[in-house]
Amino acid sequence: MDDNRSHHPPISGGLESRWDHDCEATPTGSGVAGSERTEQRESVAAGPGSPPGLETERERAYPHCVYQPDGDGGWSVTMPINMHVTAPGEQRALAAIDAELVGLENPRWTRVLPDAPIAAWDSDDDQLVAPDRSVRRPRLGDAWTHVHVWELDADRVALHAHLDVIDLEYAYLHRGDGYHVATRRVREHLSGDNWRRETPYRIEYGIEAETRADWGPTGDTKLEYAPD
Repeated sequence: MDDNRSHHPPISGGLESRWDHDCEATPTGSGVAGSERTEQRESVAAGPGSPPGLETERERAYPHCVYQPDGDGGWSVTMPINMHVTAPGEQRALAAIDAELVGLENPRWTRVLPDAPIAAWDSDDDQLVAPDRSVRRPRLGDAWTHVHVWELDADRVALHAHLDVIDLEYAYLHRGDGYHVATRRVREHLSGDNWRRETPYRIEYGIEAETRADWGPTGDTKLEYAPD
């Protein structure tokens, strides 16, 4: 397959659009926390629990960073979007992920627990976009695998994976950490014959070196779903 489309994917009219933004340039005041963004981006992504409409067009390069409210009315970069997934063929990439992480076939994963508001930055429409899917895998103790999914187009989704680590100083009593461990767990879960992975893989996050050092290993991963 042509990997160039992850950088310059085609859109209607023969033009090209990109997720080009500097993660250090923090967007402010978007009002898209949780499912509230469905009013603004109904043609792009349906609310949690609903598949996106067929009119969905998010043919862009992968977003780089997770944003969260900073407490001062703005949004700041907090975590990496560290997994790139493609699913060329008839099945949508989001459907391929859903088949692995959502539904009765995967009872160990759940979507029912509350989430802190997070978003990715869509520079084409100049707004933050909440994830299309958010799932966790509970376990005894902390370090639950937590995955957020953004659909870009029929063939591609972007995943952010982290571990929920108990921290009583945070509003949700936990924080995201252990990105490399979380991506390894996701890769192990997606270990069927239809999943191919590319590691090592490097994602350019465009953030300050200090923030990148604080993140530690991000576990950058590229996955391709290739059904028989």
